[in-house]
Amino acid sequence: MQVPGLLQEYKGCLATRKFDEAEKINKEINDFITNEINTTGDELWYFCDHLLNKADRFEETIPVYFAAASLYKVRRLARMSLCVGCIVWWGGMHGANVRMIECDVTMKDVVKRHVIPLMHDIKNQMLEVTSESEYAKCEHMSRVLGYIAESEELVDDDVAAKEAREEGRAWEERLRELEEESESSKRRNRKLT
Repeated sequence: MQVPGLLQEYKGCLATRKFDEAEKINKEINDFITNEINTTGDELWYFCDHLLNKADRFEETIPVYFAAASLYKVRRLARMSLCVGCIVWWGGMHGANVRMIECDVTMKDVVKRHVIPLMHDIKNQMLEVTSESEYAKCEHMSRVLGYIAESEELVDDDVAAKEAREEGRAWEERLRELEEESESSKRRNRKLT
């Protein structure tokens, strides 16, 4: 089956709350896109942006954002984080969550049991990226955890939202430490010259 058919099947699984089947289809879509189609993460990301503008296609963006993050995994933390959420106009998986719930409050169950775990999967993939600086990792991890926390709040899971915010603050604190270390190093170098 081609990706459009899989996306429709995926959407049907979410509608009927067949999360195990949806996860299998998500994996199938991800494997097909990342191994069989000659595309880039950017092309997929822009495709998802287009789908988010269509009122009946929000659910279909989830596996495509996930595949885009998989393609970015090699070296692009910034782009992976955009697949989880985008500050500009509520894009990414978080943007899809907002739109799904606005259209149908019963989609909270889908967001909680299926989409948020995928967001965590991307966060965990980001932890495996070794080609970028610790500074970049801290910056993007804190951003992703903020979107995860906001999605947790959408589904009224205040405990999980608090945990995500605390984890995000830990990354932000490490980011501040790195900035202070950098500034201190610059001051020492100026004194030596």
